[in-house]
Amino acid sequence: MKIEVKLFANFREYLPPGSDKYSCALELEEGTTIGQTLDRLQIPVAIPMITLVNGLHRSFEDVLHPGDSLSIFPPVAGG
Repeated sequence: MKIEVKLFANFREYLPPGSDKYSCALELEEGTTIGQTLDRLQIPVAIPMITLVNGLHRSFEDVLHPGDSLSIFPPVAGG
């Protein structure tokens, strides 16, 4: 299955070579989780992050589906 991955701020350094500035398309096996996708991109899960799938907050254990858009952001602070 194919998904889109969008990485923002310091996470952009984990984009595969040849990717767009902020995003890439990934071919994954059915049943792949967000955590497994982070492993594939070599993004350490210990780094604080916000993960969204199709604009909705999701956890590392959530399974991705064909056509999903996974966005990864650093935590946002401010007031």
